[in-house]
Amino acid sequence: MTDENIPPTVINESADKRIRETVQPLRARLAVQKTRQPLSLQQQQQLQPEPRSLQHNQQQIESRPQEEQTQEEQLTQQSEPQPQEEPQLTEQERLEEEQRRRIERRREREERLREQLERDEREGSERYEKLSKIGEGTYGVVFKARNKETKQLVALKKIRLNLMEGVPTTTIREIAILKELKHKNVISLLDMEQKDTLIFLAFEFAEVDLRRYMDKLGRPGLTIGHIKSFMHQLLNGLHYCHSNRILHRDLKPQNLLIDKTGRLIIADLGLSRVFGVPMRTLTIFIQTKVVTLWYRAPEILLGSPQYSTAVDMWSVGCIFAEMLTMQPLLPGDSQIDQLLRTFRLLGTPTEEVWPGISALPDYNSNFPPFKQKDLKDRLSKYRGHIQVDDSAIHLLKSLLTYNPVSRISAIRAEEHPFFYEDISLLEV
Repeated sequence: MTDENIPPTVINESADKRIRETVQPLRARLAVQKTRQPLSLQQQQQLQPEPRSLQHNQQQIESRPQEEQTQEEQLTQQSEPQPQEEPQLTEQERLEEEQRRRIERRREREERLREQLERDEREGSERYEKLSKIGEGTYGVVFKARNKETKQLVALKKIRLNLMEGVPTTTIREIAILKELKHKNVISLLDMEQKDTLIFLAFEFAEVDLRRYMDKLGRPGLTIGHIKSFMHQLLNGLHYCHSNRILHRDLKPQNLLIDKTGRLIIADLGLSRVFGVPMRTLTIFIQTKVVTLWYRAPEILLGSPQYSTAVDMWSVGCIFAEMLTMQPLLPGDSQIDQLLRTFRLLGTPTEEVWPGISALPDYNSNFPPFKQKDLKDRLSKYRGHIQVDDSAIHLLKSLLTYNPVSRISAIRAEEHPFFYEDISLLEV
């Protein structure tokens, strides 16, 4: 029997139930689709979202409150470096900061110059061969040297430039003066060489200075012939300097050179000045070793703002006495000690002896009233004293006169009777 011949009543009720469960949802869906109507163009446009520009979106983001920003935006902003405001300095702090920077810049410059100096020290002069060291001063060293080309012996002064100020003032002054002076008893500047941070000055060479010569000679000391020769040459060279309006201002045995023929040469004109030009006293050097007090004129010790060629003549008097006695006449160790030693020997000066002394800046009316001593008696007490005639004592008194106006000049001293006898050069 086929399915077509089976009567409906025979169909299993369970199968019928499964069919209905399957067909009914399909029929319902179909019915819904049939009832829907197509949307018009206007309805479709209303259902579509409005397009928004990027600018609108950015504005919307920016307009959101900080608390509504996303966590990602907050992290991004936190990771970006924020500019820091410089702290406001007080006026005092600003000045201190500027001072600190200036000091650092100066130290850097000094370090560069110091390195250059060290290089130059190692290399030395290009034209001169150093043989031996003669002496050393405030601004440099003096060597016995030889010209590599001519083989001439010279005294080579090596001058270090000041780290901040450059060429020392004394060097500039000495070069300028020596270029104008040409005299047998005044040192000659033969050559000059500049090399970065060093200056080399080549002077004529002399074997020894007067101080070393006397030390080497020992007792009984210089003969009267040597003293006359050296003194006359010193006065001759000094007369030439003064006639050219030059004050030496630092005469002492160490600055008087003696060559092998007995020629005396005035050297070291670093403190020389052209007089007639406003000058300051040497007070700035009192506490240093630049200038020896022992040969300094009393007007300078008393702070006179003006002085003349007489200051050199006082120094000549001190040197003359030292040659006679073989030891310094007034070896003071301070300005006041130097004054008191002078007063003990020559008496405390008064207005009668030295008109105008009471007006000098460092004059004190309470200076001890010492009496003048006899120079001849005083010199005779020195060990190694040689017998000298009255003309030598008279010349010494004329040189050691308090009043600068009355002090003997170089040209007058050259003509003094002390030199009437033979004053020819004597080999040393």
